Amino acid sequence: MLRCPPATVKFGQGGVSCRHFPDRAIMADVFVSYARTDRPRVAPLVAAIEARGWTVWWDPAMAPGQEFDRQISAELKLAAAVLVVWTPDSVGSRWVRGEAREGADRGILVPVRFDGAELPIDFRAVHTTDLDEWSKDQRSPQVQEVLRALGAIIERQRAASAAATAASSALASASTPAPAAAAAAAGDAARISICVLPCVNMSGD
Repeated sequence: MLRCPPATVKFGQGGVSCRHFPDRAIMADVFVSYARTDRPRVAPLVAAIEARGWTVWWDPAMAPGQEFDRQISAELKLAAAVLVVWTPDSVGSRWVRGEAREGADRGILVPVRFDGAELPIDFRAVHTTDLDEWSKDQRSPQVQEVLRALGAIIERQRAASAAATAASSALASASTPAPAAAAAAAGDAARISICVLPCVNMSGD
């Protein structure tokens, strides 16, 4: 199962094509997990997500010599949300189940289902949006439900990232002396002080 880095997917008359950036993991808003055989039905869903201005990582061309599992793992860890597409084919994929488990463990999983696929037993308690009646209209209630769920997760992840960045900046500022204080400290270090103590002659001379 392959994926496309964000901002590299092209939709045209020939279908979906990808450009790739070898040896570089790019943080995407949404990581899409699916079985490659389901690509035609996943493409319109990806288009709906990108229409909201979010980046999507799915189906990239792998560079020669690149380790497949390592790149998948890196992209999965960087993604803000994970969208898993359950179908009769994908439920049997260990890759899809593993990626979905990673998303669920991080609390960023949004599942959808086609063809009434029987969900893996450990995902049956997770709310899943059925897309069997979807006509590929991005305004449909089913897709809008998926987009709302993704949007909530993405905003939450962005807020957490911004808070962590602010805290890191504040810590760095607190540990760095102000220019005036640093100059004063340098001046004090450079100043030479002489202390003269009184002396009493005890020899009687």
